[in-house]
Amino acid sequence: MKKLLCAVLALTLVFGFAMTASAEWKFERKVSIVCPWGVGGGADSTIRPMATLLKNIIGQEVEVVNVTGGNGVTAVEYVYKQPADGYTFMLGTQSLFMQDMQGTMSMNFKTEFLPVARLVHAINILAASKVAMDTKGYHNFSEFIKYVREHPFEVSVGMLTSTGLDGAGLKQALADLDVLEIPYPGGSEINSALVGGHVDIMISGTDEIEGLIAAGDILPILALSEQRMKRYPNVECSMELGINSVLGPARGIFAKKGTPQEAMDALTDAIEKAVQDPTGQAFLVQGCYDERPGFARQAEYTADCEKDYKLLSDYLKSEGILKKDYYK
Repeated sequence: MKKLLCAVLALTLVFGFAMTASAEWKFERKVSIVCPWGVGGGADSTIRPMATLLKNIIGQEVEVVNVTGGNGVTAVEYVYKQPADGYTFMLGTQSLFMQDMQGTMSMNFKTEFLPVARLVHAINILAASKVAMDTKGYHNFSEFIKYVREHPFEVSVGMLTSTGLDGAGLKQALADLDVLEIPYPGGSEINSALVGGHVDIMISGTDEIEGLIAAGDILPILALSEQRMKRYPNVECSMELGINSVLGPARGIFAKKGTPQEAMDALTDAIEKAVQDPTGQAFLVQGCYDERPGFARQAEYTADCEKDYKLLSDYLKSEGILKKDYYK
């Protein structure tokens, strides 16, 4: 009996050690994180500082690969063709959910990609041209609304795309206002037009235009948020004005289905350490990413993604552009 107990104990110890060892993941080579948007934009500027911190934590090179085009779809298709081996991940936001539900992808992003961890949850703002504000005489969003109602289609809005997250937030904020939408090919073009007074307002993340705000060339007039921002306490927020729009980019890491869970867990652990690092904390404050809860592990992030999918599905349906309905 003693020999049997010893044998069982030995097997238990060996098996338990094997289980523990298999549950640990050590990155053996370079990790690639694909960014679906261009260098210098909000998404790229979020992931690059994070990649530097992650490199120091996991002990391997963390490469940011910009694969642009198709409002993020080109990057999704690229990652979908890569092996799900734990060495290729992708940065994503709710804009990819919208592209998925508009039928622009060759696969179902919702089922073929897994949320891994959320990095930040940014607040979008409506920013106004200082030149236009001085010319037309409004100083905040409440006065802006009054001006637009008295001068329909005399106020112009710079737009990148009406089918992405920014477009959805903008349409919600300006739901009953008659404005003139002007398309632009990129953020730098809108910024230049706003500074010059050629367009009145635009929607953007504060992180992307912080320098222009600091210079006084453009001014935030509305935060799409539940409460006023700490950075801009004098700027009205959407909820206090009864505007049901708080959409802002939740930037997180996604992995192709089939990626080892141990690899996703190991990357999540590294991200958590990165955001707790003093350098990571300073980055969050600088980009106004400390205004909302940011980092979230896989279970919480997955649940939030599901909520966003449903919310944006309802929005796309109301706009008549929903092609793929996951909630029939």
